[in-house]
Amino acid sequence: MRIRSPSFFRRYPIPAFVILLLLSGLVLISMRTKERKGGTFLDALLMEICSPFQSAASSISRSIGGLERYVSLTQVQQENEKLQRRVAELQNENHLMKEMALANVRLRSLLEFRQQMVSSMVGAEVVGQDPSPWFKSVTIDKGERQGLRKGMAVISPEGVVGQILKTSPHYATVLLITDYNSGIDAIVQRTRAKGIVEGKEGNRCQLKYLLRTEDVEPGDVVITSGLDGKFPKGLMVGEIQKMDKRNFGVFQYAELVPKVDLARLEEVFVITEFSIPTPLPQEDKGPTVRKPTGGSPKKK
Repeated sequence: MRIRSPSFFRRYPIPAFVILLLLSGLVLISMRTKERKGGTFLDALLMEICSPFQSAASSISRSIGGLERYVSLTQVQQENEKLQRRVAELQNENHLMKEMALANVRLRSLLEFRQQMVSSMVGAEVVGQDPSPWFKSVTIDKGERQGLRKGMAVISPEGVVGQILKTSPHYATVLLITDYNSGIDAIVQRTRAKGIVEGKEGNRCQLKYLLRTEDVEPGDVVITSGLDGKFPKGLMVGEIQKMDKRNFGVFQYAELVPKVDLARLEEVFVITEFSIPTPLPQEDKGPTVRKPTGGSPKKK
């Protein structure tokens, strides 16, 4: 091919460059043909011409493959996020169902306990707790509008909780039996020994004013005596853990573990009224006539 004028390169720079590139490839091929063993000139020519295009195609293919993998990973990540959100929703629903099941069990127990009790009671829910370390009390969601008054007994199916300390129209504060200011008349169930249950540090109680001569041991159960006019007789207060028999004095002391777990208290009952059974009056049979002693009179 003959180029007549240098203006050809200015008019057609790209075709001219391609032609020069092909000519250079042919020259190189012709120079290396003698050094090759096997293969023909046509094979070498095709290889030189096709290799750049194959390399470009491979690069494009790798780029497309990387893009496809990126898109695939993005889709997998999005699906993974959706699955994680769904798992979180199912776990939340599962927790709610478990809480409803536990609440159902507690409410059923409360209903059975209320049916067994003869006293008039008002059910309430614990809505607050005193954060002060010096006072042990909780707040319930019932008050004066429901007939609650100061001094009323507060119990649960497990046992004694405390007493109403103060009231408002819709709420009331309950003084727990573990508070220092609490006092409940109680007896030891096994030996009928009498004492007063008062609060003590460490969420414990103590049974005070036990005579030293009374037989009281760790493991004995303490119940309400019913003599204070607030708690019905026979309600569970706690269990004696250890005794303190001092070398002097008239009384002995017992450390008591409350039966009710006051740290996990959720529902309670307030006893608004109960009757103390009175002994039946004995039937009046009139004056007693004593029969004369001795044998029957002799006949004359």
